[in-house]
Amino acid sequence: MADSTPLIPFLDLVAQHAPIQGELDAAWQAVSRSGRYILGPEVSRFEQAFAAYCGVKHAIGVGSGLDAIHLVLRAWGLGEGDEVIVPANTYIATWLAVSLTGATPVPVDPLPTTANIDVEGIHNALTERTRAIIPVHFYGQTADMDPINRLAEAHALKVVEDAAQSHGARYRGRRSGSLGHAGAFSLYPGKNLGALGDGGIITTDDEGLAEHLRALRNYGSPEKYAHPIQGVNSRLDALQAALLSVKLPHLDAWNARRRDIARALCEGL
Repeated sequence: MADSTPLIPFLDLVAQHAPIQGELDAAWQAVSRSGRYILGPEVSRFEQAFAAYCGVKHAIGVGSGLDAIHLVLRAWGLGEGDEVIVPANTYIATWLAVSLTGATPVPVDPLPTTANIDVEGIHNALTERTRAIIPVHFYGQTADMDPINRLAEAHALKVVEDAAQSHGARYRGRRSGSLGHAGAFSLYPGKNLGALGDGGIITTDDEGLAEHLRALRNYGSPEKYAHPIQGVNSRLDALQAALLSVKLPHLDAWNARRRDIARALCEGL
């Protein structure tokens, strides 16, 4: 006989969206009637709002969190023969972003206390081929970025945060996405800030990097019908941007609610 015990969903997006469903519906209808479905003003508006939220100058919407990391590495010119240090315990997208450039991911074990990458392990994994470090902020807790950045600076390495699990998290007063040379966020529906489909966004203070990324995501085109570099099709669409703009102002309150629930569960267990 089948077990009829009701399951508690890990994340109930329908319940989360219920209080703002009217705003989401209005945003969807506005985009539907606009005739502007790819990039455009809705995407620009969300990019500006997310950059301000993270405390950086630029945000570039892309098709996924994987693309966010991959395009940053592409923009930095990483390729065959290069090595990138990654956590040993991470979702496959972190490693795929490296291997898609032709570079080699080099795994480093985490600290048992935080599940985040061990700075001493990074140091021990360095070789003459190391070009970049991808610290992943696990379970809403940022990696220990100051020593990682000092190590990177000493060895002329790039740092891109994999911030897929840390929308809104802070490290010594600064939000994730502002802690390295660039930050890469997934906007998958189950993330703390999730679209109603796939999406990703990159944050940076580097103007040159931002311009390069805007071209890379759009077939290598900085302007229509000009393609000076080889790019891809990885554009955050207007509908997802409009929905994310509705959700972004609620992110801090939702994060606080998650902490309250986690605290209650820890105390109860």
